[in-house]
Amino acid sequence: MFEIDLEWPVASQYVLRRRSPKREFALYPEKDATITWRRPLELNPSLYAQFASLDGSEQSCLQFAQRYGLLSVSNYADHERDPCQIETLTFWRGQIECIRRIVALCELGRANPAEAFRQFGKREFLLYGGLELSLSIKSPRAPPSIDVHCTFLLAAIELQAIQSIIAGRKSIQCIECSSWFEIGSGARRSLSKFCSMRCKDSYHNRLKASKRTKEK
Repeated sequence: MFEIDLEWPVASQYVLRRRSPKREFALYPEKDATITWRRPLELNPSLYAQFASLDGSEQSCLQFAQRYGLLSVSNYADHERDPCQIETLTFWRGQIECIRRIVALCELGRANPAEAFRQFGKREFLLYGGLELSLSIKSPRAPPSIDVHCTFLLAAIELQAIQSIIAGRKSIQCIECSSWFEIGSGARRSLSKFCSMRCKDSYHNRLKASKRTKEK
């Protein structure tokens, strides 16, 4: 459909602390944390599924931030002074629910368009935004294509969910390491249970070892 481009800052450490006495917790980069720029969608093609699976607890949100950064804040210099750049746990929990609704709508829309239209045909789901479009030619053998440059991690997560599901892919967890990976059109086979051959071999070797132990 289109390529999603995002380079996103991630601090070396995040903490949870109250915005002010008696107020709710928010996520902040640790004081003196170093910032590195990463490409989270390339790091995890199933990032949306991992985000949607969060239970909204302090620990789960903090662990996600440690690896992928905050959802909408990229300018850490103004993070504590600007109220619009404070990401509370309530904000995170609300966005987790939004991604779950997007996933549910896209899955139903692909599996049963008539039912999806019956339930949602007159409703619009507003996306987070923060998108820039560009037209480019990447190959002498291919026509021009549209690139979508996201300015927020949350926007990239939304688009990744929509594009993956509508294209016929599904994200599941590896039964060996619990990492998320895609199956279906353009990804691993639909019957796959492992994210890699390494995990598959590790799983079966452990089963064989367990069986030998029981037979002794």
